[in-house]
Amino acid sequence: MKHVIKGQQGKAQLYFLLIVFINLVIFSVIVTGVAIGIKGYISDTKFAYKAVTCCGSVCSKCFFTLRTLAAALPWICIAILFTGICMAIHKVFLMLLWNYHFIRSIAPLSIENRSELKKFLFPAHLYNQLVLFDNGELWYAFTSGLWKPKIYLSTGICSYLTAKELRTVILHEIHHIRNKAPLKLFVLQIFCVLNFFLPINRCLLNLYSSICEKAADDAAANISGEPLELASALLKLSRSHTLNTLYSIVSFSSRGQRIIEERIMRLLEPRVTPPYLGKTSSYLSCLLSLFIVVTICLSLFSKFFTSSDSIGCKTRVCHMVQCG
Repeated sequence: MKHVIKGQQGKAQLYFLLIVFINLVIFSVIVTGVAIGIKGYISDTKFAYKAVTCCGSVCSKCFFTLRTLAAALPWICIAILFTGICMAIHKVFLMLLWNYHFIRSIAPLSIENRSELKKFLFPAHLYNQLVLFDNGELWYAFTSGLWKPKIYLSTGICSYLTAKELRTVILHEIHHIRNKAPLKLFVLQIFCVLNFFLPINRCLLNLYSSICEKAADDAAANISGEPLELASALLKLSRSHTLNTLYSIVSFSSRGQRIIEERIMRLLEPRVTPPYLGKTSSYLSCLLSLFIVVTICLSLFSKFFTSSDSIGCKTRVCHMVQCG
């Protein structure tokens, strides 16, 4: 099982670096293109304005020339850039504020009266990394905290699961703590918002989240030696209410029903590799993202590879087409 753990965790690290690299490169290319080409965009816009106004009518062909329309494309890219920056700043503020208020709203309970937790936490040196809170109706088990992540358990899940099942759930969350899963998820979500125009980001983020959960499952099953108990806990909690995980909370059972079923099958049949059902959508999102990136790059950098000779408005551009 150890090579499986390294494999899944290695995949998770690879996807994390891949998403960060792709988004950093694309963002840097857009910023570089805007920075070195802003003067040219302004001059082209002035030319386009003169070409339109010299005709004396918005119905003229000079409004629809290739150069006039091309002058608008860089500004669309600039609008996309600043929209992504504003959305990312808003996302950071919203996520930090939400996590702050959510954690502050939790009233931690003492673990002294929970013998099943004390027996497990003290030998594992996790006494200060687990927070028990009062909620008997909902079954919560999640990891939260960017710099100092902690495991949060509700009293409901402690009563609902058996001692062995609860132990495997805690081991699952311990893996998330050791790998800084909430912080990594936070970083990836910000990048995905920053480059919101890339469909491939959502696909890669879903794959990363799925692989992280599988790596944590493998680690918990390897340490406890009881994969069936972990599968049983997953099956029970898959029918429960789950947290909204948009805000860098890594929840034990909130990655979608299909992913949970796949995780259960992996625990029951570790040698059977389940088929990946999202290949078509992944390829389509990859091609669409590539098309968008190429279009943006051509819009920002095409000026450096084309002639910038001015064209006389009235002699070669302005061909009047009167309205009506």
